[in-house]
Amino acid sequence: MSNHIPCPACSSPNVKKLMYTARGGILWTPFLNFAKCRACGARFHGQTGQLDPPVPKAMRVVSVLIIMGFVGLIIGFALALSARGQATQLRLVTREVSLGQPHAGEIKL
Repeated sequence: MSNHIPCPACSSPNVKKLMYTARGGILWTPFLNFAKCRACGARFHGQTGQLDPPVPKAMRVVSVLIIMGFVGLIIGFALALSARGQATQLRLVTREVSLGQPHAGEIKL
């Protein structure tokens, strides 16, 4: 690739940009410019040449917050649907009571 430097381990120009790594995940790897040498298999930063670069902690925190947000949305939707179902059942019960049907133990005058 033209914007990547040669492999710092073996000096081969045959490198490819990675789209996924276990450290960067699918979300951050494209932004971190990770590259892999096709000749020796070394992973490095595509612009600085640092071998096996770390992922910044801020990116990890943001990833955890995004995951927690999605989990919160799923739980919120589940609770809303459950509350809606209970409200529908409550309306059915109140309709039966409001129709004037006598209940067991109710005294008619």
